[in-house]
Amino acid sequence: MAVYITVLAFIGFDIVTGLIKALAKDGINSTVLRKGMYHKLSEILTVFGAGLLQHGAEYIKLGVDIPALIGVASYICIMELVSIIENLAVLNPSLYKLFKPFLNQLKTED
Repeated sequence: MAVYITVLAFIGFDIVTGLIKALAKDGINSTVLRKGMYHKLSEILTVFGAGLLQHGAEYIKLGVDIPALIGVASYICIMELVSIIENLAVLNPSLYKLFKPFLNQLKTED
């Protein structure tokens, strides 16, 4: 249960920082907001799907351990953390200076 709460907390924090960034910079665009909400919903469904796969494999006795939940949850939390840092860096130039080398590194590896 803690895994789900952690992922939801990261997603929620990203939503809050994204809304603050939008209000401070460009204003809220309903199209961008709707698209972002669909992305967040897909992340939540992915985590619950990974949990269903992992725990379902135990219940139907596949005879194989599928450790999907922690891997998927970790990836989504890291992805959300990067987005949170990007949002905060836009809001605060001092944070941008601090995180710029890391953000540039991430963008060049895409």
